[in-house]
Amino acid sequence: MEPTVTEAVNPAETESIPVKKEQLTAIAVDFSKREGVPLIKKFALFNSGMVALNQYERDAHLLDGLRTDSLRIDIFMGNEGQPFAHVVDGTAEDMTYHFEELDSLVGLLEEHGVRPYWSWCYIPFPLQQDGDWRKGPVSLEQWQSMFRELAAHYREQGLRIAYHEVYNEPDCGDTFFLGTMEDYTELYIRAARGLKEGDPDAVIGGPSTAFINLTGAAAMHSFLEKVLEENVPLDFFSYHSYGCDTYQYISRTRQAREILAQYVDFDTTELHLNEYNSLIQPFLSDGPAEHSMGGATMLTSFEQLLEETDVTLAHWAQFLDTGYEPLGSVDTKGRIKAPYWAYWMYSQMPEERVLVKGLPEENEAGLHALASADAESACILLWNDATESRTAEIRLENSPFTSGKCEIYVMNDESDPYWQSEGEIKLQPQATVDVQETGESITVDLPAGGIAFYRFSDGAVMEKTERAGTMIRKHYYFPERGKKSYSFYDETDNTVYLGMNGEYSARAIVAEELKSLPDIVQLECLFGGRYQEIDSNTSFSVRIDYAVGEDYTKAVLYTFMPMNPRRDSTVPWGTKREADSVILCDTLLIGNSWLMLKSNAPEGWSGRAIITYDMHSTGEDTWAELKLKPVEE
Repeated sequence: MEPTVTEAVNPAETESIPVKKEQLTAIAVDFSKREGVPLIKKFALFNSGMVALNQYERDAHLLDGLRTDSLRIDIFMGNEGQPFAHVVDGTAEDMTYHFEELDSLVGLLEEHGVRPYWSWCYIPFPLQQDGDWRKGPVSLEQWQSMFRELAAHYREQGLRIAYHEVYNEPDCGDTFFLGTMEDYTELYIRAARGLKEGDPDAVIGGPSTAFINLTGAAAMHSFLEKVLEENVPLDFFSYHSYGCDTYQYISRTRQAREILAQYVDFDTTELHLNEYNSLIQPFLSDGPAEHSMGGATMLTSFEQLLEETDVTLAHWAQFLDTGYEPLGSVDTKGRIKAPYWAYWMYSQMPEERVLVKGLPEENEAGLHALASADAESACILLWNDATESRTAEIRLENSPFTSGKCEIYVMNDESDPYWQSEGEIKLQPQATVDVQETGESITVDLPAGGIAFYRFSDGAVMEKTERAGTMIRKHYYFPERGKKSYSFYDETDNTVYLGMNGEYSARAIVAEELKSLPDIVQLECLFGGRYQEIDSNTSFSVRIDYAVGEDYTKAVLYTFMPMNPRRDSTVPWGTKREADSVILCDTLLIGNSWLMLKSNAPEGWSGRAIITYDMHSTGEDTWAELKLKPVEE
């Protein structure tokens, strides 16, 4: 049955079935203490290329409730009957391009704050051998030319494709590609060259491996070594995981990391788990993927993948149902299922994660909890991925809200409107009560797959700030893959997150590349923890690399304190050398700083720059949040 308000809020006032003491887990949430990796929104969505444009037009509004970085889509060229089959047509000697529907989709996604992530697959009609979309291309020169035209189109139209991926699952038997990994590597190299020719700013990756565990390290090393030999970019390394074993997505992530970590040249390569689902196959109608257990296992994967800090994107499979497998969070009629609710709940949580105490070791009991708070709201998200029910008693410590409202959302199979009615499903709280009514503790019963979300707020809404400049791309650097330190640029809220996360000596560094920057920008910084002089690398800085024409010619470094000349000063982008000038900025760590971009720029500056945020060995409990903003007039 649907939980009552008193059952969800105050157990003292309910006559629900008594809970045995050994079944109850007592936890505490201390809103005054930061903990761990922030609840960054590096989670995104995947859709098969089988989803047609009219389905997006009907359901795109559902993206508004989700803080999703990007939507990855298999373009599915060359397969007759698929929505985008004829993007490239004509003959090998005279290819024609039909961008109308894809461009419409780019604009639609942009309206809802989502960036397109194109997986360019498969073999288009004019380049096929024997009329097979899995076989080819007949000409590598024309394949490269095609990618040049694809990238150039978007650059000329001013439409940003956040990520270009070359092909999809070339190692999935004969399902998608009739060739070897060596054949795929040649396709990748030619495509990467073409994309860069068409758009020098294109962010390019692969190999979109279906089975990194079965295809093997040797094949991956061969791919990487050939990419290095041919000097083509690999901005991200992509891999997939559909459940055959519990937490398979973690083991595959660690396999990918172990391979990449052997190459210094790939220290700037991001890991993208860009198609995954954490449930165990097969995926059947009315199965876990369509029930609250699907949402609970999704949240468990989010919690675990937060700790895999060189995974900068993880695309959940999937957003919209295709009618082929019921994996979508939204069905073919546009009705939302429980996993959508789970994604939505996580999306509502502030990034500023706070301390949760008392959870069982390794979450053996199946009970999970995340909590966070900012000036706008404080949230607690609980879920149970066990097959038996769990009950939690949550003590609230140092709550930032003593007045206002608490919204309570509950999702389980008995309350899921997807299975209880045929009508439109709207996200709405099961109850809204005064904050005072929640008291100092909350007790919640979670059946198998159950999810509960509490959001406290006094109703105040923070003003949204405009972005300074136009985003071109993000840059990451992982010189010490596997350490717990984190760095992330969250494009959904225009904020940089850096932290040592318990590491004694580590580096957290990330950059945003922008164009059309103003003469002056404001840098807002919130720094937490105790800044310590750990070693010769200890530093906290922001670096500006200036572009003149097509080249980066000058770098200016703003630093909180004088820096040791023996430190590791490597910055693998921009000028790639020591800064030309250093500016001591004592406000960098403690508040707002003005960065005088124009007055420090070289002659002929184009308005384009790379802004690098760099925290290095500042103390194991230190963290920072930074936001670049236009100066208010």
